[in-house]
Amino acid sequence: MNTAYIYLQLYRLFDDITPIPADCGQLCGKCCCKGDDSGMFLFPGESSVYKLLNPEWIRIENSDLTYVHNGKKYNTEIAMCSGSCDRYQRPLACRIFPLTPYLNKDNKLEIIIDPRAKGICPLAKHFFLDDFDSKFIRNVERSFNLLLKNKHFVDFMRVYSDYIDDFRRFFTI
Repeated sequence: MNTAYIYLQLYRLFDDITPIPADCGQLCGKCCCKGDDSGMFLFPGESSVYKLLNPEWIRIENSDLTYVHNGKKYNTEIAMCSGSCDRYQRPLACRIFPLTPYLNKDNKLEIIIDPRAKGICPLAKHFFLDDFDSKFIRNVERSFNLLLKNKHFVDFMRVYSDYIDDFRRFFTI
């Protein structure tokens, strides 16, 4: 199966659904879309979408987060944007922000508020998961339950979840 095709289909789940039934960018002046020196992780294989589309507003860089699958080491890639984008070409991490997938210690998927978002996103600072649009949360769960059927993706998620744990310990309630 074509990885780019899978991600493009997942993107469609978020074309008309957002974290809340309003423009949350009005709350913070679109802080998550400033295009500064930060970026969003691309999930394994997702960069194939950008090789296909080749948008001018994004550049792909390697991050320091690495994981191993079948004895081979992989660098996680980051999408760096210019501060404006085609909403329909945004990476999955942008579409689900400020939520993120997380594998708990039992290797079960949880959808959590991304602790890295708490510094810039009013929703991440002041909302509980139940405050988000239920269809949005369902679509996030559906997306990552599908992706987790791939063993390569599972290997990434184990390392990514440990990475998230490093941030979670600073934001306990």
